Amino acid sequence: MSTTHQMMSSTTTNDLRSASIFELSNEELRERLRPAYEKIKQEAFAKHSYLTYYDPLVCPTVAHAVHEYRDRKELMWMDQTGKEQFVKIL
Repeated sequence: MSTTHQMMSSTTTNDLRSASIFELSNEELRERLRPAYEKIKQEAFAKHSYLTYYDPLVCPTVAHAVHEYRDRKELMWMDQTGKEQFVKIL
């Protein structure tokens, strides 16, 4: 009977699941996180909710964020009081 420790130590170093996230390239990290992201996204959209994230390609400052809904993306800005302000539909 093998233990969890024995099974974990038998994985190869080429297996992305066993590599440290700090050793992965950006593309490898994206691929590792993709299944979790897709699950979270589908759960949020099923609840008529949205995801919020920073995208350096569309956010002019760190005070901006993207709200991604099932049918659209919105650029938002957070003011000094912490209230979000709509900027535009992306």
